[in-house]
Amino acid sequence: MQNGIELTFGYCRAFVAVPDSMRIKLPEVILSTQRQALRVTFLHSIRVLIIFSFLWLNCGNLYAADKIVADFGGLGAFQSTSWVAKDLKIFDKYGLDVDLVMITGGARSVAALLGGSTQFATGSATTPLLASARSSEIVIIAAAYNHFPFSFVSRPEIKSPKELRGKKLAILNFGGSHDLAYQLAFREWGLKRQEVNIIPLGDQPTRLAALLAGTVDATIVSMPHLMMAVKAGYRVLGDMGEMRVNFSQSTAYLRRSYLRDNRDIAKRFVRAYSEAAYVLRTDRQRSLTVMAKRLRIENQEILNATYEDAARRFTFPPRVNMAGMKDTLDFFGEKNAELKGRRPEEFVDETLLDELEKEGFFKSLAKH
Repeated sequence: MQNGIELTFGYCRAFVAVPDSMRIKLPEVILSTQRQALRVTFLHSIRVLIIFSFLWLNCGNLYAADKIVADFGGLGAFQSTSWVAKDLKIFDKYGLDVDLVMITGGARSVAALLGGSTQFATGSATTPLLASARSSEIVIIAAAYNHFPFSFVSRPEIKSPKELRGKKLAILNFGGSHDLAYQLAFREWGLKRQEVNIIPLGDQPTRLAALLAGTVDATIVSMPHLMMAVKAGYRVLGDMGEMRVNFSQSTAYLRRSYLRDNRDIAKRFVRAYSEAAYVLRTDRQRSLTVMAKRLRIENQEILNATYEDAARRFTFPPRVNMAGMKDTLDFFGEKNAELKGRRPEEFVDETLLDELEKEGFFKSLAKH
């Protein structure tokens, strides 16, 4: 074969012959180096292919996360699960692009869910139970906080719960966990509902401001607003965390039809929700960073006390406290025929948690 060089100019090609006397022979060391470079490049390409294949199989589509909208109910430390999952990019880790919005009050949360404005909701078990009993398709799939986080605080001159008679008590709204909380507390304290003026005022900052301004005589709060009230000289009348009743205060719920049609997305949501609960129990520094941002706390003493109060009560794995569900159903069943005699299992679907348990997901988090 004749040796030469092929030259290309646009669409024209020309072959220029090169005599043997002008040919340059590359030293063997250069050829060996080239072969070694090609071998290294090939092996590197194989490694990159393996890594991307692993990520694809374990993390889903790397370039197009599933967009969903999820809510949280207010500004209390017990509501931190969804904040941690969002702010620490745990949702992203599981291929979810989550728009996290605050919707105060269980009735509004359920309405947004049923109307399709949100796909996931996080809040107390009260409203989902009532909605589900009225033939709605709401179902609870997990619970990261299975305790009442509330305390009753009042003006200093009110020295016992019985002195609330004839006074104004501010709550979030009717029909939610506050409604259940004060009625259960009144039962233990020997108070009747009609003896206290109950006023729905909205979220914690609003209620605390009303107490400080003297507009109301008492309110229900959780950390960090509880500590703020105590530092301002207000009295703690009762801590519901120390009462006999059980309750699922922070749950994750959705529509049954969405769970059926989007089970993979729902499972990834529960993965992220579970990991966030684990972080809150075990990773103080990262949890504090999120709480400081979301609760806008600069006082380190209040921030530390808020975390310490909440962290020990988060549930991992985030299973629903069925005893608490039964207490809630029994209480509402006394006045609501739709809930009388109903079982907790009718309102809870833990099959996603069961799958994750079987797959060893929760144990894998504990090993890290």
